[in-house]
Amino acid sequence: MAHTIIEQVAVEQLQANEFISKSLPIRMGNAQPIAYGGSTISVAVSSACATVPTEYALYSVLGHFLGPASTEQKLYCTVQEVRTTRSFATRRVQVNQKQADGSFRPCMELTADFHVSEPSLLEYSAPPAGTYPKPEDCPSYMDYAEALRKKGLVTDDEARGFKQSFGVGNSFFESRLCVNGVSAQNLFGAAKGNVTTQDSLPITSKKSAEWQRSHVPVTTPAQNAAVLSFLMDGGLSFLPLSHNHMGFEDASACSSLDFALRIFVTEVKIDKWHLRERITSRGGNGRTYSEGRLYDESGALVASMTQQSIMRPLKGASVSRL
Repeated sequence: MAHTIIEQVAVEQLQANEFISKSLPIRMGNAQPIAYGGSTISVAVSSACATVPTEYALYSVLGHFLGPASTEQKLYCTVQEVRTTRSFATRRVQVNQKQADGSFRPCMELTADFHVSEPSLLEYSAPPAGTYPKPEDCPSYMDYAEALRKKGLVTDDEARGFKQSFGVGNSFFESRLCVNGVSAQNLFGAAKGNVTTQDSLPITSKKSAEWQRSHVPVTTPAQNAAVLSFLMDGGLSFLPLSHNHMGFEDASACSSLDFALRIFVTEVKIDKWHLRERITSRGGNGRTYSEGRLYDESGALVASMTQQSIMRPLKGASVSRL
């Protein structure tokens, strides 16, 4: 496994418009032995950024997961130049993995759009939906899990499962849980039976939030864009489960299908504290729709990622109408 998030998102150029990830993709926050989606998105973003002049800033990444990625093979990225104009650049990226027979299987395809810096006619920013403590007043993931275990609010197995699922991400990011969020109070669904302070709210009004920043300095715009895309994928596919007193074991399938990452600033500094607030808006037809919004310490909206995810019930399970 990569030692830092910079190593995790890095790519090596093989030839013109062809890249390979320097590290294997990682598993994180998924019950299945498949790679974390943010691993795949981030190396695709790194590859796209490597083909665009530095005066263009990434502002939009739209993509679809075409199949699960293995944690045992590196990711190959093919970049196609769609346009490069005075104001905009667009790149299409396909991500593949090599199979045992030497063939390549597609894992994901995305379109990345870049924009040069321009003056604004209007400037405004919606605040977070909730009110949260500052990062220095919030506990770390692991400290909070241990505190709940010592209080008897989670079992040893629940705390252990949480640490196993999110320990990898903890090695890349310093993360602080906002304890008034649902995911803090039930450990992202690991302690799904816990009563939370938002139980009286409909699922579409429930909120979870965390403060996060990278452990190491992130110096270039391309690195910041890739690390941001790695971070923003986290915790969206299973958010409806943890916001409804459910865990991975309550769904037969739960993973991201498509995503839209939108970046609202030309300079992201992901090694500074950012608040990530997550909500879910719709569930039905075997899919869910959720969003993560990222704010800087001043409360300005930096980025948003929306996702549709597959959410299949267990065989014989009844539909929960919320």
